[in-house]
Amino acid sequence: MGLLEDIKITDKIAVGDKEAFKELFDLYYKPLCVYAIKYIDNFEDAEDVVQSLFASFWIRYSKKQFTGSLRAYLFSAVRNNCIKLSNSARTQALDDTDYIREADDVFLFLENAEKDYNLLYKEIDKLPPQCRKVFDAVIVENMKYKDAAGMLGISVNTVKTQLSRALRQLRESLDLVIFSFLM
Repeated sequence: MGLLEDIKITDKIAVGDKEAFKELFDLYYKPLCVYAIKYIDNFEDAEDVVQSLFASFWIRYSKKQFTGSLRAYLFSAVRNNCIKLSNSARTQALDDTDYIREADDVFLFLENAEKDYNLLYKEIDKLPPQCRKVFDAVIVENMKYKDAAGMLGISVNTVKTQLSRALRQLRESLDLVIFSFLM
């Protein structure tokens, strides 16, 4: 894949072209999964990292232009997210597992519901401002709670509370079967 082809794809994605996103996914998914295996030994975790990256890429760049080297960005993000996953697996407190599971469920929804992206964006846009900031920081930017709290000038517990509220509001407003077991 050449630089010009990457630019064409990202230009189309910037205007919400789902076919271009599918082309990007088809082109990079397998190579990124194989690359992720260098950092984590579980292929399912590698797939989760790559799928989460694509979900956040779509959320971030389906409404604005991506600049830079797409290939370098994707592979660097996979490497960084694999390292974060490895580190968080060792240091993550048990009481945070509910929030991680909720975030994983959002990404699972994004993976399986391409046709519902517009609905999801409308619902994300309806989140209260503080919930939206926390959602963007933790889910879209893949920040740790502590980092998001520092960036937003709030406590870690406030981050957890706001994220929980955001995810609960999305579950309720989207009325998804996938989230029913979390209620």
